[in-house]
Amino acid sequence: MLPDGISLGRLQGPLSALASISPRFTGAVRIKGPGGTGFILAQGGNPYAAAFEGTGGGLPLRGDEAYRYLLDRPSFDYELIAYTADETGAAREVAREAGCLISGDGKTPASRANSGETARLDRIARQPGVIAVSVFHEGFALQSLGSADFDQVAAVAEDLLRAGVRITADMDMGDLAQVILETPAGKLIIAPYGDLSLCILAKPDANLGLIRLSIRG
Repeated sequence: MLPDGISLGRLQGPLSALASISPRFTGAVRIKGPGGTGFILAQGGNPYAAAFEGTGGGLPLRGDEAYRYLLDRPSFDYELIAYTADETGAAREVAREAGCLISGDGKTPASRANSGETARLDRIARQPGVIAVSVFHEGFALQSLGSADFDQVAAVAEDLLRAGVRITADMDMGDLAQVILETPAGKLIIAPYGDLSLCILAKPDANLGLIRLSIRG
């Protein structure tokens, strides 16, 4: 049995996009849907184990064979489960005993990841005055560009996002569109990013209009 970990949320799409959504992800990608069930385990963004069993029966796939099969599928419903160091060690041992380890820690197959999401973030990061951009969920940084303590940024941004949602609800202002925090030292913008959230750190003289335009784009 794999460790429970902490759920970061559910996503839908090709598993090949995971490396761009969360390049340093450590934990389990749990797959469960009409096509079958399975998992991919990753540490620091490098997959090291995989398994999959289709609903139609037959022999289950494990290791490299399972990993290649999962990456080649056009779409899955999956859940991201974050692991601590101890949980990662336990998961690796379970995978080893079950014969699910990927040769070479999966680094070569991982290079096939779609770069579309990274390109979108890069367009925002290249705006004048932008210091860093981070996609986060439930206080965890999933993908980041720039220079910042992204673990702290994600935790603080999550607190601000929840406070903003609560305030807009109390004031009957509708759904929260963006949170903008300005100080003499800089600016912080939080906005929706699909099912996730986006946080942008910028210099004091950064043009908010251009940044917000890049977000909408």
